[in-house]
Order: sequence, then structure tokens, then C-alpha cells
Amino acid sequence: MPRRVSSPVALSRVAYRLKKSAAVEAKPTNSASRSPVPPQPTQSSGVASDLPKWKSLLGRVQWGTLRAIVTTPYNYDKMTKVQAEVLGQLPKLIALPDPDDPNPPTRDLLVRSRTGTGKTLAFLVPAVEARLAAINRAVKQALIDAGLKCDAELEGRARRAFVRQHAGALIISPTRELAIHIADEAVKLTRHHPGLEVRLFVGGMSKRHQMREWMRDRRDIVVGTPGRLRDVLQSEPEVARGLANTPLLILDDADSLINPEFREDIESIKKFLPSSPERQTFLFSATVSPAVRQMSKSFLSDNHAIINCVSGSDPSPVHAHIPQYHTVLPTAAHQIPSVLRLLAHDQLTNPGSSKVIIFFPTTKMTVMFADILRDIARQCLPAVRNVRVYELHSGRAQDARTLTSHAFRADTSGASILVTSDVSARGVEYPGVTRVIQVGMPAGAEQYTHRVDRTGHAGRSDLVLLPWEVSFVTWQLSKVPLKPLTVSELKAEVTELAAKHDANPRAYVHGLDIFRRFFPTRLVPILATIDRTISDLLAKMDPRDIKQTFASLLGFYAENARELRVRKSEILEGCKDWAVDAMGLSYPPHINPTMLDRLGFTNRDDSEPSSRSNSRDLSTSPSSSSSSYSRPSPSPYSRPVREDRGHVRNSQGGHSSYRSHKPSRTSDYSDTQDRSKPRNFDSDSCDYQGRRSPRSYDPDDTGGYRSPHVGQGSRSGWGARSEE
Repeated sequence: MPRRVSSPVALSRVAYRLKKSAAVEAKPTNSASRSPVPPQPTQSSGVASDLPKWKSLLGRVQWGTLRAIVTTPYNYDKMTKVQAEVLGQLPKLIALPDPDDPNPPTRDLLVRSRTGTGKTLAFLVPAVEARLAAINRAVKQALIDAGLKCDAELEGRARRAFVRQHAGALIISPTRELAIHIADEAVKLTRHHPGLEVRLFVGGMSKRHQMREWMRDRRDIVVGTPGRLRDVLQSEPEVARGLANTPLLILDDADSLINPEFREDIESIKKFLPSSPERQTFLFSATVSPAVRQMSKSFLSDNHAIINCVSGSDPSPVHAHIPQYHTVLPTAAHQIPSVLRLLAHDQLTNPGSSKVIIFFPTTKMTVMFADILRDIARQCLPAVRNVRVYELHSGRAQDARTLTSHAFRADTSGASILVTSDVSARGVEYPGVTRVIQVGMPAGAEQYTHRVDRTGHAGRSDLVLLPWEVSFVTWQLSKVPLKPLTVSELKAEVTELAAKHDANPRAYVHGLDIFRRFFPTRLVPILATIDRTISDLLAKMDPRDIKQTFASLLGFYAENARELRVRKSEILEGCKDWAVDAMGLSYPPHINPTMLDRLGFTNRDDSEPSSRSNSRDLSTSPSSSSSSYSRPSPSPYSRPVREDRGHVRNSQGGHSSYRSHKPSRTSDYSDTQDRSKPRNFDSDSCDYQGRRSPRSYDPDDTGGYRSPHVGQGSRSGWGARSEE
């Protein structure tokens, strides 16, 4: 039974223990090189001295909850703005409403807060406190019904029956990674509450394993994604019974949950839950759009409070103090060299602490660039042998994705690179990230914001665009303080940093002996090999991989053409140029006209081919962008004319149509994808199959995941009991 702090004597003892523990503790650190604990989020507005300390909650929350925050595992001192606004309403926020009160208190919340500002703890603390209070009420009611004042055996039976039959808070998030992150944080927060458990319902893990834990163990905090939650609610009566009386619903990242692919699932889940005022609801969102307001009317009571933690004087959707740069490539041939030089720039500006996330628009492109970096990064980057490349996307099994995510989070090598699709764009915190690189346009300005926020508001952001993608900056990111960075400027900066290192390596790394063996003695010759290394690699690449990646890009840009405001014929020609100039194909891939028609690349308004003059005059400044796109001259990395696999040379010297390969067993479909696409559309191959590619499930039926923050004595799985 978690200990309650109620009497003045108990409060004084707790205050003494808190003061003593704070005095003997070392100064808290959030450095990724020392601890994998996520850093304390920085404030988006307001002065730090104006924000209350966590110790101010003493007496308003139970000591076990506060102990986890001010000591291990969090070691936090001050709250963030959203935490202060929400938790300042405790304990009234979790009190049961009086049915006879004509003016009931405000219990439902609509909270606007940017990603990375500590909102996870802002809703987890009330969830834990509400669950503990509900357990105590159930035990007291059992004693009252039995006509007893005290009976330890009866209290134990009542407690066990309640926690195994009734769920506490239900938390819904749009992605698996975010759901796992929330569950991980819940395990950490309940570390000093013996017995409290967390249940996790997400796709990609064994449903049978999740149901076995649900039937066998406690149901204190339930976290899930919409698809899996709807599945178990409709197919498992015991889950429906357990959630029928859940007192608290939390919708995290609501601006994603309003998307069409989740709308039907969310509405279906709602039917299984109690209605207001029996159900309290928190809705957290980075933006409050008309769609989010409509969602709030459906889920929140009329008497709900709105908490806005985003300053109205800051028009930028991301934190203005994050340095943000964009590079519009003169030709697609500069794409791989520019990515490598950005990585080199980060390793040189953050010697021994570089930690980079690179986002790509599709799974196929993520896989291909991860292979490219694994092949050449150690040959032409400053950190050479110390470089570590991680790969994360929806094509991997969920257990592998989870292990990769935690491995990168805990990485302290000083030269780590996470190559990922948008499965890492929302909610998941990686401490110590020094730079986020986005290759190609993101799927909207909001997605750009979420990606940049992966820096933890302390690093740098770079956006690398192909020539015909420049309009994304002018149309979608007009309020973002982006600075232009040309290819030549980037190359000059990297060369200058390398020369400065070579002149005095020891002084460059501040005289630390640990870094004397981190970089080679001379870096300028290594960086000079970038172009030659890329050319050698492209000559060995399988053309089929390039063509499948090309097809996946067509599917991506077909869905997001409105973000660019360019003709689809220009997108098609631009993707063909990418396959030839950037990836070295001898000829552009051929796509079946029927497929192009289905993708919308051939219609009445866009049937004429785009202008492909010999002009190469394309400025890297957004202000000089044009709706017309001129194809550049062939890439210096292009292969010599030869018979590529997938092509058959005909008698006229041309090539016949490229036969589409079978798609991989796993596809780009994940919890973040748009289910409004045609059901038989595979965005990875742009091919139309008879049925949709199946999701990958855990074949070994070991879907449980053990949190790295749970002690050695705990059981595997999210149901692992918290320890003292």
C-alpha cells in the first residue's frame, strides 16, 4: 500500500528527509555522456526564477510521487511552465465532483504546450495521484460496507480486487514510439510506489502477451495507440469491462489524433468509456486548430479549462533560439555530399559529443541512406572509427525499433547518427541531440516543427532540399527564422574547421586527453575524399534499390504536392533527376502510365511535360524560387552507360519499361500513416497490389518490453512492478 502523507508529524518528517536528501545529492546533470536520463526541458517563455520548484508540491501529492521527481530517477528542481500550470491545481484537480453541487469545479483540461516542454509529467502526476486516491476510496468503502473500522485482511482483498478489475488512467498517443515513451516515464514516476503497474497496448507487439498481462496483473496506468486499443476493446470483453469505468482519459498529441487515420478509432474507443462527468479528460496539443477545438467539444465537458503555455508574441511554431538553416541544392548530385558535410560539421563543432538525427521522407529512403552511411561514414567523417549508425523506421519489427531507440538514447560514443523516418518525429525524447538534419521536405510545417523539437531545444536544425522543393520554405515555413546556407558555404566552413583542428589538435579539443584519439591527426585529407568515396559507392549500388526508393518518393510527393505548390509533372521530372544525378543511374526509371495516372501525375491540368531547358540558374535563396524547374546537367556521380539490372536494351539503343519488383513484406504503414490512401496502395513501391502489405508482429510472442529504468529484480514487460 503506497504511503499517504496526511498528518503534520508525517509532513515534518518528509520535509526533513527531502531537505537532507537534497543536501547530500550531487548536482543534477542532464549530460548524455553521464546518464541516459532525459534532460529537464527548457522553458519556452518566462523567467526560470518565476517557476515554482517541485518541492512546492510537498503535502499536495504523495511522497512516493514527489520522491521520484526530486531524487532518483529524475533529479528535477524546477517545473516547466506547463507543469506549473497543470500541477498547481492539485489536489482539487483529482477530487471527485459533488453531484449535488450546482457549480461543479473544473476538471477537464485543454492544454496547449509545445513538444518537449515537460507535458508528459504534467499529465502523469495527476494520473498516478488519481489512481492512488481511487484505491484508497475503494478500500474505505469495503470497510464501510462490512461495518468495520479496521481489518487488514479485508483491506488487502478489497485492494487486490479493485486494482485487477478496474483500470486507472487511459492514455492514448498516436504513435508506438510515443506510447512506449509515456509508459517508460510512468514506470519511472511510480518507482517509489510499490505495486503500481503500467499496461501497454501497441501494435507490432504480441497481442496475446499483452492480454496475458492484462488478465493476470494490475491495471493502474493503461497506455496505447488507437488501432490496438480499438482492436482489444472490440475483441476482448475483459478489456471492455476493465475500461468501462476508467475515471481519467488523457489524449496526448491531440493535433495528430485528429487526423483521418485515427478519427474512426478514437470515436470507437470513446463508446467504451464512461461519459462526462464520470470521466475526467485531459487533452494535450501543440496547436489549437479548429479541428482540435471540435475534438474538445466532443470529449471535454462544457465546463473545461483552457491552459495556453505558448506565448502569443512568438509567431514561430518552434523555439526561436534553435539555430535553423536550410540548404537548397543546386543539383540533386549535391545531396549525399551535403549530408556528409553536415555530419562532419557537427562532429567538428561538437567534438566528442556529436549526436545527430537524420530524417527521411520514406522507409525505403531511410533504409538506403542508412546502408550508405554504414558503408562510407567511417572513411570520410572526422570521427572515423567512432561513428555509430542506428536505423529506425516502420519496416523494422517493433522489438527491434524499441531496442534501437533505447540504444541511441543511451549512446555516449560522441559520434552517433540515427537515420530514421517519421516514427521518431513526435514525442520521443533523445537527450544530448546536437543536430537534426531533414533530407527532403517534411510532410507539412507541423511535421517540421516536431522534427526540430527532437534537438531538445539546445541543438541545431538543418533542412536539405532538392531544387524543386524550395517553395516549401516560402509557402510553409514563412514564420520560421530559417537562415540560408549554400553548398559552397557549408564546404568552406567544414574545411576551415578541419584546418583549425589540424593546426593544433590538442587545443581544438580543449586539451582533453580522451579526445586525442577521437580524431585522426589530420582531417583535411580525410574530408577531401568525400566526393571520390561517394562515386565509388554509387558504382556498386544495386539499381533495384534505387528504383524502389524512387517509387516510394513518388508516392510521398503525390500525397504532399499541395505543400510544394508545384505541378506534379515537375515533381516527376525532379524525382527522375534525383535517381540519375544523386544516385548514379544511367537512365531515369520508367513508371507504368496507369500507375502515374492513379497517383495523379497525369491529369487534364498537368498533362504537359515540364520545361526542361538547359538553364542551370537556380538561386539558393527562397525569394528567387520559381514555379518552373529546369533539369540540371548530368551528375558527376552518374554511372557510365551500361546495361543496368531491370533494363533491357532494345535494338534502337533505348531501354524497355522497368518491371516493378515485388514490395517488401513490411511497408511504410505504421501508426502515423494516413489510412485515407487507397487500400491497395503501397507507398514503398508505388505499386498496386491485390492487398495491403501485412503489419509485422512479433513472431516469437515476446511482445513485452522491459524498461531500462526498472530494477534487476523486476519482471519483464510493462507490468514490471516498481521497486523501492
